[in-house]
Amino acid sequence: MDLKEVGYFSKTHGIKGHLVLKSEREFYFEDVNALFVELSGNKAPYFISDIKETNTGITVLLEDVDAIEKAKLLVGKKVFVDSQYLSEEEEIENLVGYELIDAAFGSLGEILEVNDSGPQVLVSINYKEKEVILPLVEDFIENINHVSKKIKFKAPEGLINLYLNEK
Repeated sequence: MDLKEVGYFSKTHGIKGHLVLKSEREFYFEDVNALFVELSGNKAPYFISDIKETNTGITVLLEDVDAIEKAKLLVGKKVFVDSQYLSEEEEIENLVGYELIDAAFGSLGEILEVNDSGPQVLVSINYKEKEVILPLVEDFIENINHVSKKIKFKAPEGLINLYLNEK
């Protein structure tokens, strides 16, 4: 499991043990069933009883944190989630090293660099001893598997050949 910091508990909310998570990274909180809280240098898992977005942040009720006194012990603590729950924008920075598999060409190799400074995300790979730069946009991505670190991709017809043909 690849844990990434998403924020911290900023304060308690109400008297039943709810906490406000100030999120510093976007993640799919509605899909997460556990948060990891840094306590004494270790990351302890806490299962979620209830989670919802409010105007002050993300309000969370954790199992076994059923009173304000217990919740106060977690205020100020860093919160982590499994990286699979990061939003796509956050995931992009983690794609270096993923294998890019094209529908027509098969494995193109590992992503060496990700550039998201322009209007679209570009990835750089070394295929057949040539640098190939491809747009990593939703229309061309068939599947991203974060467990096996593989991206199934369908490059526009002729794009990869542009890099392979000698001029």
